[in-house]
Amino acid sequence: MKNLKLILVVAAIGLGLMACKFGSSPTATFKTFYEAQKKKDVAGMKKALSKASLTMLETGAKQQNKTVDQAISEGLESPGGKSDKMPETRNEKIDGDNATLELQDEDTKKWETMYFVKEDGEWKIALDKTIEEMLKKLGNPGT
Repeated sequence: MKNLKLILVVAAIGLGLMACKFGSSPTATFKTFYEAQKKKDVAGMKKALSKASLTMLETGAKQQNKTVDQAISEGLESPGGKSDKMPETRNEKIDGDNATLELQDEDTKKWETMYFVKEDGEWKIALDKTIEEMLKKLGNPGT
């Protein structure tokens, strides 16, 4: 009987750990990224970014003769007047291994879409796709 209880406890702990890893959501990933950004935790921020996003950042950093970490750190220091309050989020939509989440710009009150991709079972911010879509909107204001 003691062995059965032990097996049940171990199974419950294992299921709990699996739920933590696989229960990730785009919203949870964004919150993790935001908290890392507030703490100026570059490594934490990078963990939340997709492989394609990291490649894009590496390319940009190389063009400036910097490392990705330097480019991210400098981006954190640039004045933007952003508050320490996390943006409001809404309308998380998951479609297979792709997802979107709307974030509200505190200054303009407009809702912007952030893109996500699932890699190795976890949601990652697809910064490359987010920037690509923002540039499309800038180039074509009617969309």
